[in-house]
Amino acid sequence: MESRFRSRSNLQICAGLEPFPHSMYIRIMVLRTQRYTGRVAQDLPTSSSRFAVSQLKPVLKTLLIPAIALAPFALTLACGGDAAPGVDDNHDGLPDDLGKFVDANHDGIADSIDINHDGKVDGPAVDTNGDGKPDGLALDTNCDSRYDSVDTDGDGLPNLKTSREKIVVPSGCTYVNPVMSNQGGGSGGAPGTAGAPGTAGAPGTAGAPGTAGAAHGGSPGTAGAPGTAGSGGGTVGSQLGGNPTYQGSGDSTDRYAEGDVYRNGVGYKFIANGWGDNWQSHGIAWKGTSFTVKTFAGAQGANYSPAGYPSMFCGLYSKKQSDTCGLPIAISSAKSIKTGWRWKANGNTGQYNAAWDIWLGNNGTLSSYLMVWLRDPPGQQPAGAAATAGATITGLPGTWTIIKGSVNGLPIVNYVQPEGKDLGELEFNVLDVYNDAIKRGYSLPGSQIMAVAIGYEIWNGPVTNLVTEDFYVDVK
Repeated sequence: MESRFRSRSNLQICAGLEPFPHSMYIRIMVLRTQRYTGRVAQDLPTSSSRFAVSQLKPVLKTLLIPAIALAPFALTLACGGDAAPGVDDNHDGLPDDLGKFVDANHDGIADSIDINHDGKVDGPAVDTNGDGKPDGLALDTNCDSRYDSVDTDGDGLPNLKTSREKIVVPSGCTYVNPVMSNQGGGSGGAPGTAGAPGTAGAPGTAGAPGTAGAAHGGSPGTAGAPGTAGSGGGTVGSQLGGNPTYQGSGDSTDRYAEGDVYRNGVGYKFIANGWGDNWQSHGIAWKGTSFTVKTFAGAQGANYSPAGYPSMFCGLYSKKQSDTCGLPIAISSAKSIKTGWRWKANGNTGQYNAAWDIWLGNNGTLSSYLMVWLRDPPGQQPAGAAATAGATITGLPGTWTIIKGSVNGLPIVNYVQPEGKDLGELEFNVLDVYNDAIKRGYSLPGSQIMAVAIGYEIWNGPVTNLVTEDFYVDVK
């Protein structure tokens, strides 16, 4: 098995833009032969504009949206200073990790946006990636008169959620979807129930000693740093949290323990995957798509290989097949492959990542890897060479470093979050990331998405109480 890692001491520093704060990042990473050696640096855009209710009156007249949908816009901008320190330090009414309001004509009034391109204005425009152009619609999903999320795909539901404060939806709150309200539709979605954090996959044949491949890498979602919602919570439009129905559980110290599990009736498989040469021991418990690495001991092996990669997946992965979950699927047939993961570091700061590992292939034969790293650990990096720094990706928050290379002769493309910018929670459409790689001319052969996996590649222990709260894959 060709290693996908290299010591960071050999890395070169790459100049670039530093990404937005953690809730804005997602990382795709492929751990292969060569390693990326730099980190990305980017200035965070700030807004000097302050808004008052009197300034907003012209905007409210032109938006032609029900007053209840616009109320958060007026109140938030008037009271933006009420947010806790560190949430909205520029007092523009939008959490700083979501970007800033667009004011192209510099009149002190937030510009509006038609996010779904139906000819009707939907609400205040947000620049999420710092390029000065509107690419999102500000949302108040919990009725507290402050914006907390951004819609980037035009459905009126949040794609990006602030991690600067927990979004709690009170029982008396009914979210009014500004896009659907504009179309004469209903009042918008109630908080979703789904998903649990994923943990990046690793290639290989896991399940028999020494055969499970090294993981492609991966780092935690928005957690590690506080997640956007507490365990069991839910945010409008999110499929993470809530009260998903879990079936299948286990608790084992076996090196290659595995189990079939279900989330809301959809099949997944957990694998303990202690494949590394220097794996020593672990204790892992799982229930549905949640799992906890209670203890882990081991050390980095030859060629920078991790000691283990406990993971959860949907599809055909590492020569193992989960129960029915919609994968594998022909890319040409898939309308969307949405996935989400919420995890918590619980004080673990060492050499482990948290990452999605996505396998592509033809007729069940693996042909390439796509990874998204939510955590880039100190002293470790994915294999390959930096192809793009400061990249913005449709459906992903902030900016990313893209690293591409090969593993075992197969192409791999990694979307990576910077070290120290851990994401504890993320939801995105796999096809958005795949299409971005193809448009950039990167090689990702394969006509199928075979599997979507999440997990923690652990190079050096000890690790205790590393938690995946929820993970899901929703294939349409």
